Amino acid sequence: MSNKLQEESAINAFDPRSINKRVYEALCALRKGYDLAKECGTVKEEEYNKGLREQKSQAQELYTYLATWGLMRLRAEEMSGNKEKKYSEITQNGKREMLDCFFKCLERVATKQNLASINGIDTLNAMKMDDYLGLTGIALAVAREFSFWADAIYPDIKGGEKE
Repeated sequence: MSNKLQEESAINAFDPRSINKRVYEALCALRKGYDLAKECGTVKEEEYNKGLREQKSQAQELYTYLATWGLMRLRAEEMSGNKEKKYSEITQNGKREMLDCFFKCLERVATKQNLASINGIDTLNAMKMDDYLGLTGIALAVAREFSFWADAIYPDIKGGEKE
């Protein structure tokens, strides 16, 4: 990376909007997918509401889960949902989509490749301890923004997934 690009990257890292802008855009895109599917009639009203409740609930729970269990377990949670496709597609599609959205957003914010890929757990395992701890700190900041923006982007969705 050239010195000029490194300087621009460092300046952007200190811009308080650098994380929340990416989170806002990612959540808007995720929500828009459901809105378009509803408009086109490819998703029934009940599935639409259930999926959005799951998305909002997962976005609000990310920080607590991450702070309690850590980044490795969150990534493993996302992987386990993908292995049981039949179950998760029926019952937890919105949660799985939100976790995928989170890891893709974390990749962009942290400029760390392969976090959202099928080999994401291997990427985390291969990291040096201080790099992993630094990434966890960034992940907590991203998760905090997901929780905040969930209310702004899903204002019409009340309560959690069980409501």
